This record gives sequence, structure tokens and C-alpha cells, in this order.
Amino acid sequence: MAHRFWRGKLRSLSRNRALRGFYRLCWERAYGVSCKDFFLVSYPRSGNTWIRFMLLQARPDFREEDFLRIEEIIPDMHGGKAWFDYRRTNLVKSHLPYWQPFRRVIYLVRDGRAATYSNWKYQRDEGKHDISFAEYLKEPQWPSGWNEHVTAWVAATETKLVLRYEDITANPRAALESLCKMLGWPISADRLDRIIQNSSKEKMRAMEQASGVRLHRVGKSGSESWRDAFDSETEASFTSRLSPLAATFLGGENGRS
Repeated sequence: MAHRFWRGKLRSLSRNRALRGFYRLCWERAYGVSCKDFFLVSYPRSGNTWIRFMLLQARPDFREEDFLRIEEIIPDMHGGKAWFDYRRTNLVKSHLPYWQPFRRVIYLVRDGRAATYSNWKYQRDEGKHDISFAEYLKEPQWPSGWNEHVTAWVAATETKLVLRYEDITANPRAALESLCKMLGWPISADRLDRIIQNSSKEKMRAMEQASGVRLHRVGKSGSESWRDAFDSETEASFTSRLSPLAATFLGGENGRS
């Protein structure tokens, strides 16, 4: 009986608005973040690394040596390092599913078929699994399924800007300009053009080799395509589980993987 009593108390407390605010405050102090920070959130393999590389160069106080400190200046919550240096940044990368303490979110979304396939391929190439794509779709996926991730974040009041990966690849200059406006960073037209030129996949890999800094999961070129992995049966199975909101983000994919 006692455990039922306390379980009921905990449920009641979890619905308490003031207590939720206290939990958020504890989380903010533990991780060094605040309600003023922006979170660059996406499902894995949706262009987050690429956008983060461009935003690093767009910072008003950017210096060339900052390439060596990208994990401190725009930290990755999943990097496993002592990464917060909030004297110089208020922007954090994350792949977490919906999480209420994130108060200001920029959400990047990619066609779920492409993102899911690319995530399977990346994990396979990193030696994290050796299962087929069909088997992968049946397994629980990290950080969640694409449908749940997109549906929750796009609908969240904390999400202040949603950018489609396909739109970014079609017009990266316009995407970067809208991001800088959201972040309150002034930027000139000439600087925008230079950043776009410096942020190709080839330039990012060259910078990795020259500096010895790995830009976390820069996609590898290859002939494999998500279209080849989605036969009619797989496509029907994947799309049948999507919410109406998530389904609106299925579309053409001709960009980087």
C-alpha cells in the first residue's frame, strides 16, 4: 500500500507547475544553460553539423582559430566532453526528443526516409551495428522514431523557427540569413557569400584534415541512396505510421547526405 501512496504523490507533484519550474531550474544550473539559450535541434543526419559549421563562421566575434574550438563555442550535447563555454555562446546542438527545459529552439527537419536511412548507414559505417535496413526499421531507434521527434518539436511552442533541410540545400544563403536574424547576429551580404563558399562538404573535410578536428559526422559521399532502400512495401509501412504533421515534411531529396 505504501508504494501506491508515494506513487500517487509523485504523479501529483509532476503535475505541479511550480515544481516543474523548479526541476527546470535545477537542470539549467546543472548543465550551465538558461532560458535565454537557443538550441539547434534535429533528428540525426538532418544537416545539424553543416548548419553549425556555418553558424560558427557567422558569429559576430568569429576568429579563424575558432574552428579548433567548435565543440566549445557551439557545443554538441552528445559530444561527451566538458563542452560548455557560455561566455562566448548561447547556442547548443542537440538531437534530443521533445524536452521542456529547451525554451528557444531552432528545429531542422529532413525527409524522414532520407534521415532514417542516413542514420542507419552512418551507424553501420561506424561499426555500431551490422543489421539490414529492414531490420533497423523494426528496432527502437535513438533518440526516438523520426515521426515522434518531428511531430513533437514542430508543434512545440518552444520552437521558434523550423527549417527544412531540402530548402537549406536549395538556398543555403537564405537559410543562414534567417538564422542570423533569429539569433540577432548582424551579417553583411559579402560575409554570407564567403561563409556559403567555405561550407561545402569538401571544404569541411579539408578543414578536418588540416586541423585534426573532427566535425562530428560529416556525411560521406557515395552511390547509396535512401530511394534504393525504400521499396513499395517499406515505403507503405513507413508512411502509414506518420502523423499528418510529420507527413508534410516528406519531399524531394537531392542534397548532401
